[in-house]
Amino acid sequence: MKAVVKNIIQSSIAAFHNEGLQVFPYLEAAYKNNDRIVLSFEGVERCATQFLNASIGKMYLQYDPQVLDTLIVYDYAHLPHLAEKIEEVIDNAIHAKEYDSLVENATA
Repeated sequence: MKAVVKNIIQSSIAAFHNEGLQVFPYLEAAYKNNDRIVLSFEGVERCATQFLNASIGKMYLQYDPQVLDTLIVYDYAHLPHLAEKIEEVIDNAIHAKEYDSLVENATA
């Protein structure tokens, strides 16, 4: 299965949280069906971390990262630094509880 971000959000700029939430169901369906999905950024001119957190980050918060790593494939198109942004979003989601604990202990 291929999910083209531009077609889902009807925009060439993937910037907002609510747009990321529009992509999330496609990723979630692939996970629940154990299907491989290509998340394509073809035609997207800019992509914000806010968008990535609401789509990819949310997946990594809720589901098994090892399974997600085998099911989701990214087509970065021609977006510079998108791979690095996605890796950062995934890392932050995987370690979210640990980060929350560190902040809580630092402010206690």
